[in-house]
Amino acid sequence: MKRHFILIFTLFSYLGFSQCEDSEKLDFGGTYSSKTNNYIPFDLDISDTIQYCCDIKKIKSYSDFIFKKSKDYIIERGGNEFYNNLKIHQLEVNYNDSIKIVYENQKLYNLSNYNVTYWILYTYKNKNIEYGFGLEFDKNGKMISENKFPKYSENNGFENLTDYCLALDLVKKDKRFKDKKVDYIELAYLESSNSFCWLIEEKKSMNKEFEKWEEKTVNLYFVNANTNKMELVKESKSYTIACGFGTLTKKTKKELRKEKRKRKREEKK
Repeated sequence: MKRHFILIFTLFSYLGFSQCEDSEKLDFGGTYSSKTNNYIPFDLDISDTIQYCCDIKKIKSYSDFIFKKSKDYIIERGGNEFYNNLKIHQLEVNYNDSIKIVYENQKLYNLSNYNVTYWILYTYKNKNIEYGFGLEFDKNGKMISENKFPKYSENNGFENLTDYCLALDLVKKDKRFKDKKVDYIELAYLESSNSFCWLIEEKKSMNKEFEKWEEKTVNLYFVNANTNKMELVKESKSYTIACGFGTLTKKTKKELRKEKRKRKREEKK
């Protein structure tokens, strides 16, 4: 899968991260995608409302309430400094699947008439490393999605990221990585360790047999981005088929989420 790189070569020394083999495979971490496709997007940049459809002023009384609840949750869990390193991109109002979304239908903006949830898209930036995530809140302002970043009170140094080159070196020395190549590396959150991790995925081998489906299994390596300790290694599966025009891949859910996130980022340019 083709990757869009977040960092450019000339920035590495300035950022305090060393240059190493496979450092160019650093990717945007996390995902923006929500659990539904039945939503109305409200962009915070008014200049983009023609492109994105909906002026957030239409739901100001609701959105102000949700943004405050979200801010309170983030500061309570991640601290003020973490919150200040976030950028809000968009608010999505999620409707029940039985509701037909028509942007011109002004009744849909009276949110008190619907059992909606709110999905807020954030990007975290640390030394030009970027990590995207979404938080979902119910109409009463209760956070109902899973945690997406560490809890400050139990790990107050979680923003002190190690050099990802150290993580690459650790993975390459692991016997499970023998004779493998790196597909990508990105920042990820691991709930079990309450920390950000460097997620490194093995590169899938290519099919050689024409028009034959083949299951591919690769390892995902999670290296603690504070301690450089290997936290978790787990398998990821996908299916490929070799054909006359190259190799087609039946994408994993993770890859599909990344493509959706990529499209959203490109639309904003």
